[in-house]
Amino acid sequence: MKIRCFPHQGISARGMIFYGIIGLMLLPVLVFAQTGPTENTGRPETVEKLPVAVLPLIGEEKDMVQPFYQGIIESVAALGKYTPQPVPQEVVDAVEEIPTDLPPHQEVVAGARYALTGGVYPGNAAGEYYLQLWLWDMAGATMIYTDDLIYEDINDAMLSLPGLVEWLFSHIMELTIEPPAPELRPDPGFTLGFRFGISPRWYISPGEQSAGAQAVVVEGGVSGSFRLNPLLALQLELIMTGDTVVYRGLNLNDQIYNVKYSSLSLMVPLLLRMNFRPGLVRLSPLAGLYFVVPLGDTRYRESRDGSVRSYSTSFSVPLGFTLGFEAAIKFGPGEVFSDLRYNGDFGTVSINDPDKTKYKRHIFSITLGYEFGFFYRNRGSPKTSGWGESQ
Repeated sequence: MKIRCFPHQGISARGMIFYGIIGLMLLPVLVFAQTGPTENTGRPETVEKLPVAVLPLIGEEKDMVQPFYQGIIESVAALGKYTPQPVPQEVVDAVEEIPTDLPPHQEVVAGARYALTGGVYPGNAAGEYYLQLWLWDMAGATMIYTDDLIYEDINDAMLSLPGLVEWLFSHIMELTIEPPAPELRPDPGFTLGFRFGISPRWYISPGEQSAGAQAVVVEGGVSGSFRLNPLLALQLELIMTGDTVVYRGLNLNDQIYNVKYSSLSLMVPLLLRMNFRPGLVRLSPLAGLYFVVPLGDTRYRESRDGSVRSYSTSFSVPLGFTLGFEAAIKFGPGEVFSDLRYNGDFGTVSINDPDKTKYKRHIFSITLGYEFGFFYRNRGSPKTSGWGESQ
């Protein structure tokens, strides 16, 4: 866009177009100034201004060069988004001379993001001159835009200079990179899952100092939790488990015996679970009580004669306590978890066999499972986070 200035002729058609364009560019700003937010936070907003190196203009018309140079500096500052940095002539003279239509050396602009070069040249007609300006992006040493101002009277040209500078800087394509929204931590209001694992067990009869029998059994079940707050959840489980108690030794007749008691039971733990979520991982210490229900009679089998019998079973106190730790990570639509627990009976197991067998259980559990989340309390959770549907 060339701007041509003539004395005592008013505003030309081309000048009207220019000012019309500038007016349209400023209209949204003016409208926003009238209708924008009026809230006063009491804190002044600081906007980082980008430095613009303004190199001395070339040209033999010194009486025109200096006013233009000062006007360019003031026009850049008036834009509000940039800080003009005048470059002394001796700095430019200290490096190899390059044309104004080529990007300046980096050592001349002293790290400025943008640079302005230009000069004043005679025009094609008598008494006509033009001011040519180049705007450079020093990040890649590339030209952003160039334009000139054609004039006969410098006073008219000085009035049009701010528009020329603004026109050049309007071609800067500012890329606003918004930081990615942090992935919100999953916080379901309710979970439902299943679990299975192995359970090493030790059985201590009354009067024994150490376990007289031990076994490893398989167990599994379902679980659900209810969110109390971001840190705590109440968890209820139904665990199908069993016991296999094997006694070996010599009887009073020095005969080797091998007897096995097999039974099934249902454990119903009610646990308080703490949820620490560093990123997408959940770390959960847990503790609580469990209720145990025998499922049917205990099956007795003796290896010597192969006889199989059944005896009723009961718990003196059908309660116990649980301590454990659970870790989980997001996977697919839910999360995979694993936990390690210790379970201890408060009472003893009594088998109504001729020997009136009794024992107390010490139980460790190593479990792997999967659970789904529902009814998220955090409404910002993205639906694509893999934790069920966000609310």
